[in-house]
Amino acid sequence: MRILIVEDDQICRMSLKEELDRYGHCHAVGNGAAALRAYVDAALGRKPFDVIFMDLQMPVMDGLTAIDRIREYEAQHRQHIPRPAKVVVATGVEELKDIVTDFHRKGVVACMKKPLRHKALEDTMASISGESEDTGPDSGSNPRGGEPYEPDRKPAGKRNK
Repeated sequence: MRILIVEDDQICRMSLKEELDRYGHCHAVGNGAAALRAYVDAALGRKPFDVIFMDLQMPVMDGLTAIDRIREYEAQHRQHIPRPAKVVVATGVEELKDIVTDFHRKGVVACMKKPLRHKALEDTMASISGESEDTGPDSGSNPRGGEPYEPDRKPAGKRNK
């Protein structure tokens, strides 16, 4: 698995890289513009990232703008990218309800509250890699635990398909 970590705080970036290294090759950058460059370079090299851990609030280019640009690139260059990257948003923002709809439109598969916890990272990675059958973007569950963060979805396990 190829993982792109986008975090402006160097200590958090290195800590997250250390946690995620066991899941595959990790590349870490400090802002959204660097993430876009890294993503495009990887796609052109025919080694696109499978997962992107994206901070939201960063200098140069914020996380939501970077996700938009990456999704635009994926749509325009499908021949280089077999499937869109799974995006996990990491944020310190207290109130998520205003941006949740935007997350799903952008293909975000999980939202994690900072500071990130080891168990939450493990659960999220299990969900992303398909090791867990009851979590993921289509299950209605939230890797942070508790109810899904989508305001208009039914609780996990009670969703109609």
